[in-house]
Amino acid sequence: MQPTGKTNAPSPRGDGARLRVEVYDALAEKKGLKSVTAQAKQHGIGRPHMSLIKAGKKGVSLLLALRMASDLDTTVEALFGRVAKK
Repeated sequence: MQPTGKTNAPSPRGDGARLRVEVYDALAEKKGLKSVTAQAKQHGIGRPHMSLIKAGKKGVSLLLALRMASDLDTTVEALFGRVAKK
């Protein structure tokens, strides 16, 4: 693969999106999903995976982000925010 020459291209491990936990928790509570176990089950993932996502230690695939947003009747943009890794 040849370099593009672009200086503003994001690196694969550079920038990412992180769950906005306070927004997520408020929306999940409205749906009656108060525990991490209930939240994980709703989205079809394991409790440890959900805990890592909420702690900001694990990212999500586009498919999972779309599923989470759909499950909570919101948008991906509302649930996730872009963060630059330091």
